[in-house]
Amino acid sequence: MKTIILAAALGLAAQTASAGEPPRANALLILPSEKTAFDKGFQALLDKGGAKLLDSYPPSVFMGYIPATLDKSLKEFYGAQVYREKVEDWGAFARYGERAVFAVNVWNKRFVEDPPEAPLVVSSDVRQAGRKKEGLTLEWNAVMKALYYRLQVSQAPDFSRLMLDSRTASNRYVIFPAFWTDGVYYWRVAGVMGLNNGAVKDGAFSETFTFAVSRPGTAGKETLPPPGKPREKEFYRAIVWGPSAQYRYYRLQLSETAEFAPPQMDVFSDTTSYKASGLPVRPGEEYFMRLMGSDGEAYSPWSGTFRMTMQSQEPRRPSRRRAGK
Repeated sequence: MKTIILAAALGLAAQTASAGEPPRANALLILPSEKTAFDKGFQALLDKGGAKLLDSYPPSVFMGYIPATLDKSLKEFYGAQVYREKVEDWGAFARYGERAVFAVNVWNKRFVEDPPEAPLVVSSDVRQAGRKKEGLTLEWNAVMKALYYRLQVSQAPDFSRLMLDSRTASNRYVIFPAFWTDGVYYWRVAGVMGLNNGAVKDGAFSETFTFAVSRPGTAGKETLPPPGKPREKEFYRAIVWGPSAQYRYYRLQLSETAEFAPPQMDVFSDTTSYKASGLPVRPGEEYFMRLMGSDGEAYSPWSGTFRMTMQSQEPRRPSRRRAGK
């Protein structure tokens, strides 16, 4: 019962899940007093400082996201101890019981001596993908602690001229070649890792692999009109744009600036939408987007530039009540 009351008093993990992109735990916290977790001043300090306690090991140990700027205040006002690296001396935890020792064991498993930095490509054979089976799937293994991946495609072996430089949340990426001219393309991928201290680190690129584009007819020619403006500018589960009988495929770019040089995200779809789970975007932050369409042979120029945001929660719809109720 005490554990349930403590979780209810903090209520932080549940808030995190509904606030958009969940933070990653970067600290282990010891509270000398069992009453501290219920202290309104303590809770206010965490909330104001942007901290989120994600796991509890009652009554005194917690794991969560705690900005380093709070360490001094937590120590000074509550006698709390914050650990950010692997715990070597377990003595400080042993006095708080078995749950505290278990917490240290869980925390220390987060640390590995040499996590792999460069992704390993699962297969050098590019597979067909998409509903129409005309896409090409690039796939690699998931890298430990990767926040997202950076994928580059070029027609130059040294990647001096990039055709695509995109971030992707997933360890697979689908390309629809209808937007590109015939030829051989080189690709490589790198993981961008979130470290336990909260820092972000660019990993090394993988080995370079190739895929070929070869299609007859008008492939690679810009002869279609650009797609129109999406109906909405705020999206929840997916970015959605209007259908058109002219297009079978779409290319979507998102950028933090209107110049798209380069875009943060550059992705393809064989539907008129793209799921938010495949995009490393921050909820509530404004991005610029643009679209390109293809009928499978020719493709259009880029559309105009539109402003958009991804929301963490679906907007509430006003309830309809009958008159007299």
